Amino acid sequence: MYTLGSLILMAFLLGAVMPVFNTVTRTAKLDKFISRLPILGSHITLAVSILLVWALDLQIVTAWTGSMRDSWMTICVDGCIVYGMVPVKDAIVTFISRGLTGLRAA
Repeated sequence: MYTLGSLILMAFLLGAVMPVFNTVTRTAKLDKFISRLPILGSHITLAVSILLVWALDLQIVTAWTGSMRDSWMTICVDGCIVYGMVPVKDAIVTFISRGLTGLRAA
């Protein structure tokens, strides 16, 4: 349960970091350059998610699978899982907001 909670919190953190990243790259005039890169341009949120896991030195997957061969694999898999949790986070926020709206109407 704690692992799921930490993944959802990391998805919230990724949602907070991405607007800051976009603003910094737009201010530094790097946004057009990044968007032209073949693979990175269309998956920049995934790249930021992996960098976020690396910077925070998290190891979420090792709780489930044990340690992997190399530490970079754990970082990449954790970053991909955090990126994949963004739709789950959005669904939870929508579910909570609909529930609270229903409570106000009653």
